[in-house]
Amino acid sequence: MYSTRIYYQDTDAGGVVYFANYLRLFEKSWFEYLISLGTSLPEWEKMGIYVLIRTAFVDLREKLHYGDIVNITTSIKEVKNAYFVLTHAVSKNGQATTKGEIKMVCVDKNGKPKRLPEDFRNRLLAALDSPRTSPGIK
Repeated sequence: MYSTRIYYQDTDAGGVVYFANYLRLFEKSWFEYLISLGTSLPEWEKMGIYVLIRTAFVDLREKLHYGDIVNITTSIKEVKNAYFVLTHAVSKNGQATTKGEIKMVCVDKNGKPKRLPEDFRNRLLAALDSPRTSPGIK
C-alpha cells in the first residue's frame, strides 16, 4: 500500500482532486509496487527495455480534497507474455473512493512489443492478486 497526502497541486478550482491526477497517484503506487517486487525500471531502460501504459481506467466514487490522506493499494490482475494489468484501489479512512486499472506493455527502445523479462514475469505471477506494502505517509 502506498500512502500520500492530497496536495493543493492535485486539486482543481473546486478544491477536489482533478480527475487526471488519479493517474499520477496510480503511477506512484505502481512504481513503488514494482520496486517491492525487486524491479528497477530505470535499470531496465539502460538495457533498452521499457514499460508503457497502454490503457487506463479510473472509476471515481467519492471526491478527495486538499489535505486528505489516502492509501493506494496496487495488485496484479493479469500477466501475459508482453503485458500485465494492475488494479488500484484508493481509500480514505478505510473507505473506498476510487478504483482503477492500468494495462502496461513491454517494448524495446524502438517501441516494438517485447516479451516481459522471464524473471520479472515470474515475480508478477507469484504476486498475482497479492497486494504488497510500499512506503508513503504513515
